[in-house]
Amino acid sequence: MDARDTPPDPGPTQGDERERLAQMFEQAPSMMALLREPNHRIVLANPAFQRLFGDAPIVGRIAAEVLPQAFSATGVNRLDEAFRTGEPIRITDARLPIQSGVPGASDERILDLLLQPVRDPGGDVIGIFVQGSDVTDRVLAERRLKSSFEIKTVGIIYWGPDFGLTRVNDAFLRMTGFTREEALGLTWQELTPPEFWPASEWAVHQVNTVGEAIPYEKQYFRKDGTRWWGLFAPRRVSAEEVVEFVLDVTERREAEEAVRDREQRLRLIVDSATDYAIMTLSPDRRITSWSPGAAKTFGYDAAEVLGELVDILFTPEDREAGIPAQEAETARRARSAANVRWHLRKDGSRVFINGSSNLLRSAAGEEIGFLKIGRDESDRRMAEDVLRETEQRYRLAAQATNDVIWDWNLQTDHLRWSEAMGTMFAYGPGDLEETGRWWKSKIHPEDRDRVVSSIERAIAGRDKGWAAQYRFERKDGSHAEVLDRGTVLRDETGQARRMVGAMHDLTPHKQAEAVLRQLNETLEHRVLEEVAARMKIEDTLRQSQKLEAIGQLTGGVAHDFNNLLTVIRGAAEMLRRPTLPEEKKARYIQAIADTADRAAKLTSQLLAFSRRQALKPEVFNVGHRIEGIRDMLATVVGAGVTLAVNTDCDVCYVEADPSQFETALVNMAVNARDAMKDVGELRIEIEPTSSIPPVRGHRASTGDFVAVRVSDSGSGIDAEKLAQIFEPFFTTKEVGKGTGLGLSQVYGFAKQSGGEVAVESVVGEGSTFTMFLPRVPAEVGEATVAQLREEAQGRGHILVVEDNEQVGAFSTDLLAELGFTTTWAPNADAALRHLAENPRHYAAVFSDVVMPGMNGVELGLEIRRREPGLPVILTSGYSHVLAQEGSHGFELLHKPYSIEDLTRVLRRAILDRSTARAR
Repeated sequence: MDARDTPPDPGPTQGDERERLAQMFEQAPSMMALLREPNHRIVLANPAFQRLFGDAPIVGRIAAEVLPQAFSATGVNRLDEAFRTGEPIRITDARLPIQSGVPGASDERILDLLLQPVRDPGGDVIGIFVQGSDVTDRVLAERRLKSSFEIKTVGIIYWGPDFGLTRVNDAFLRMTGFTREEALGLTWQELTPPEFWPASEWAVHQVNTVGEAIPYEKQYFRKDGTRWWGLFAPRRVSAEEVVEFVLDVTERREAEEAVRDREQRLRLIVDSATDYAIMTLSPDRRITSWSPGAAKTFGYDAAEVLGELVDILFTPEDREAGIPAQEAETARRARSAANVRWHLRKDGSRVFINGSSNLLRSAAGEEIGFLKIGRDESDRRMAEDVLRETEQRYRLAAQATNDVIWDWNLQTDHLRWSEAMGTMFAYGPGDLEETGRWWKSKIHPEDRDRVVSSIERAIAGRDKGWAAQYRFERKDGSHAEVLDRGTVLRDETGQARRMVGAMHDLTPHKQAEAVLRQLNETLEHRVLEEVAARMKIEDTLRQSQKLEAIGQLTGGVAHDFNNLLTVIRGAAEMLRRPTLPEEKKARYIQAIADTADRAAKLTSQLLAFSRRQALKPEVFNVGHRIEGIRDMLATVVGAGVTLAVNTDCDVCYVEADPSQFETALVNMAVNARDAMKDVGELRIEIEPTSSIPPVRGHRASTGDFVAVRVSDSGSGIDAEKLAQIFEPFFTTKEVGKGTGLGLSQVYGFAKQSGGEVAVESVVGEGSTFTMFLPRVPAEVGEATVAQLREEAQGRGHILVVEDNEQVGAFSTDLLAELGFTTTWAPNADAALRHLAENPRHYAAVFSDVVMPGMNGVELGLEIRRREPGLPVILTSGYSHVLAQEGSHGFELLHKPYSIEDLTRVLRRAILDRSTARAR
């Protein structure tokens, strides 16, 4: 059978079409129902329509029975209208109460309905077709949106297709300051600062692609141009419109900025507080932050300790005792724990910290760690330890003696007494008033003025010591005879600050003396005779010791002077020969001059020993001065002694008497030579130093000094003799081979120059003598040494004051030879008369120091008072006045002096006066 034989498909039958329509009716999402008129009976209803009424059957019933009572009248009236007019009626937002399934509760659905009349072939309305949609969700959403649009704290804006504002709520207008008319039409570019455009463009992209953007923060412009921060959440609601919710977060951002500023200021404070170690710890005591002050205090960089247990800062004994954990537990319990103890630095040294450990909690009260703050008080702690040790020694010393120990603060008048005040005078702690005023009130009235005056003189003067014997009142009103001694402690300016001392009760001694006196009254005469005999023996012994010392001195000095006089006498006799050639005359004259210089050095040595030699200090380089006498030293020590000299020091300048320095050096070299018995090695070295070690019971002192060391390989010195070697006349040499003045001169020169002499010796190995002299800055020394020494040109009238007629005649003749005009005065009174007659006649005054009546220093002071600008030059070979009182600023020439020295001093004085007048 081919296709032509196949019968045609008849197509869908009428029954099939009805079936499809029935299925569509049943499955339609919208509500459908057919009502037959005229009484609106429901003949058909799809499931969507049925759900409005729950499980109750509605087909076959009339609308008035099915519809809820609240909607029944309205609904039936509209059905009647559609039936009567035959026109379709649309009902929007119809509210239909329905049962919610919960007993006693109801719900409401909002419907959009279409009432479509159904006509028969004749055109009469025979029914109503009802079609509706449930728009409850849409209406409620619009209602919520409308309500939210009226929220006062959230801005709501709508953007059109070109992102221009189409709607805005009042909250947004308050945020920006625009009116509604001004805001509508504005674009986001006009409202957004340029730096936030990238964020806004990304939000626009998200809205256009996924329908909404992740909420983000940015700034907007207000109408007045100021800015505010907002949190923006845009979302597309239709193809043509985007809604954006805006929350003003300006206050939060400003608060956050304030927090950041506060944190930054706090960090700056922490970083700048370098005197304090500041760190934070986690709850398990690990270091989480580390300040610069902590790095300075403990020596660790932050990278070295962050994450480490804070235990590394505690000492081993504290770690072993569990102190770190105990401190944390105390802070947890009491919110704070003291941290006052020794800690450990990175280099192993210890540092005393005074601080605390404080518990940190979050705003919610949760523990987040600890804050540790501490300050390095090592110096204070060590000072306190020293003070405690000192006080302990003071208490032990006070307890070990029966004397009353006292300490008087002269600034506050606080006077502290030892416990012996109770045992000696019966005063208890409550009886004592710890003031100087109370002490003075307890002195016997007859002794008070004398004692108070003496102690006030000691405080006002420069003396350190004070002593007084007086009667002191006991608690019972009786008086004890006491010997009170004290020492004044002064500051660097010489101001008296404190006095410390001890009060000794002489009463038992006085009583014993009285008893002894009474018992020995009959023996007094015999005792006097015995005492007289003993004193005679002691005088004889002292005279013998003096004669022995003078004998030693005479032997040595006479030997030296005989040698010098031999040279002078021989040279003088040779000069008497008329046939002596000029060359030899000059040589003998030079020999006399050199020998006179050596004799002057010998007398200077004796005067330095006796402490009556007024030194003539000059600034000189120690190394250069030693090199200048190196050959002489080699000659002095002899060929059997190897001389090694190291004078390499560019800063070794001192201000001292160069002649006395050379003499001291020769004396130490001679002493070393004799100790080596003319064979051995002698080393001389110099170096700068900043301290002098403790010497012969004196404490060490600090400052700038030059140390001159003279070391020998001799026999050494016995320990028991070391304390005597600087005593005058002490010598271990045979009689006639030494005066015992050599090392005394060294000692005298060093002490008068502001220095010291130290000695170290080992028997059988040798000795080292170190002479310390105050060092002057190198620049001062170089400038002084480099100063040109100009020769004098005789000019001016000199008033010569000399009580010795021969010396006065020689001086005036010498000055006349040099070109000066002179007037001689035999004493100070005559000199003052000359000056009174013609004060402007004289260019300078040249005076001896030691003279009958007014001495040279007193004369100079009087001339300075009368004629302040007139130069005064003093000269002396032996003057206790200068040694004790100084030269008072006057230029000083030592006898015997050379012509060069005299002319140099006079010319400099005259030139200085001329320069001062020119100004």
